Amino acid sequence: TGLGPTTEEIPMRRMIVLAFLASPFFMACDGGVPVGEAEASINEADFLQKIWVIAHDSMMGRANPSPGLDMTAQWIADEFQRYGLEPGGDDGTFIQNYHIGEAAADFDASSAQVVGGSALEFGTDLNFMRTVAGGEVTGSVAILAGNLAAAQDLPTDQIAGKHIIIVPAETPQTGRRRVRLPAGLMEAGPSSVMFVDQSSDEDWDAAVERSRNQRQRITPWSDAGSGGLAMLNIRRSSLEPLLASHGIQLGRIISGAGGGSNLVDVPGLEITLNTVGQELDGFDMPNTVGILEGSDPELRNEFIVFSAHMDHVGVGRPNEAGDSIRNGADDDGSGTIAVVELAEAFSMLAEKPKRSMVFLAVSGEESGLWGSRVYAENPGVEGELVANLNADMISRNATDTIVVIGKEHSDLGETMNRVNAEHPELNLTAADDIWPEEAKLTVPDHRIAERLGMSVAISADVIVAGGECGNTAEVFRWDEKDWIHEDSLTAPDTQLGDDFGASLDIDSDRLVVGA
Repeated sequence: TGLGPTTEEIPMRRMIVLAFLASPFFMACDGGVPVGEAEASINEADFLQKIWVIAHDSMMGRANPSPGLDMTAQWIADEFQRYGLEPGGDDGTFIQNYHIGEAAADFDASSAQVVGGSALEFGTDLNFMRTVAGGEVTGSVAILAGNLAAAQDLPTDQIAGKHIIIVPAETPQTGRRRVRLPAGLMEAGPSSVMFVDQSSDEDWDAAVERSRNQRQRITPWSDAGSGGLAMLNIRRSSLEPLLASHGIQLGRIISGAGGGSNLVDVPGLEITLNTVGQELDGFDMPNTVGILEGSDPELRNEFIVFSAHMDHVGVGRPNEAGDSIRNGADDDGSGTIAVVELAEAFSMLAEKPKRSMVFLAVSGEESGLWGSRVYAENPGVEGELVANLNADMISRNATDTIVVIGKEHSDLGETMNRVNAEHPELNLTAADDIWPEEAKLTVPDHRIAERLGMSVAISADVIVAGGECGNTAEVFRWDEKDWIHEDSLTAPDTQLGDDFGASLDIDSDRLVVGA
């Protein structure tokens, strides 16, 4: 692999945030280090050197969680301490820790008992498509076969409370599954949904092993151990003799569907399904928080937050050069180092800004906006957070323009426009949102802004909700006015991302494709 980002990978230009150093909105400087000297501390060489530190291969892409992410958080904390900032983390430190729990499917404790008959074994006959502790439920069985897209207006009384076993017209192999659920199926209230699997023994065993290793992430605000609809795979070789013992031939149901779909009750067949999860230790995650107290006795209780996310996506598939490390120099090493550079520049001034400032590097953004929500709900300061300037992927804009999303949603936008106009020497235009059709402000991004009633943006036009890697997911796309439900599908691994040609952001209750 390469050693990290190169100068060519991070084309530099003076950042629009420098203009704030000269803004009366922030400053009351009568002596000490002049603005020009503070501004000069932000330069290309220093910026690149700091990028080199956190985006180096040794950080292994700063995944959530990872030693590289922890090292990055501590390095930023050391920088903040060197600048003389006050710690804003736990117990007088610069690190704000939060815990992410984990849960997994318990194959040994889970069971599927045919009422009055034998048992189906998890790992042998059944496999989890998603980690869910749905508890125990008894229901009759119905088979839905054929073209699932043609299965419209399914009768609720034939779905509600039943275990629905789905046999698509083209049953894919376990390793690469993308199956659309019929419209209205989930709303009808089945007891479980099982997809028939006819893969080889080798592929089945591999899929079971993936499911055993799959982890559900439990955030501080989610319901630990919450239940949900069981989504399972059932082997065709296990299902056919069971159906035959109740007078049903699976092949006839499939052929009876023709080009459409066929929904058939299995007389006398009831299954008591008990899906059990197990809670694991989980892991701790860091935010890094530094505070520069304001100089005005009244305004110092108002806090300006400069934020960026320091995490990235870790290690992935090797490229043509064999490099598998996703260094994250731009996303969001560039924004993170901008926050660090601003902390250094502002801390140099003898007379500090009137308002207090929070310099915040959050983790967990790529996994579900964890760290920003944790800080928004636990800022740890006595006063009011009045503005948040978030920097995300700022190093690859045009050399004379930067897009500032959200300017029109508060008077901070007016301030930015005025400062930008007063400093033509920056040769940098703070442009309005140039992608309004992507409706960036309709998607909840960094939770600080959301909790403050402000909007910030992510780059995504597809959301797949309700799916962890390997889970059933509901697909939504933006139609210029709202997010519209487009599809339901399942995918046991990152093939889902490959299908969309996009990256994945995954946590226990949402999956974002394309962010």
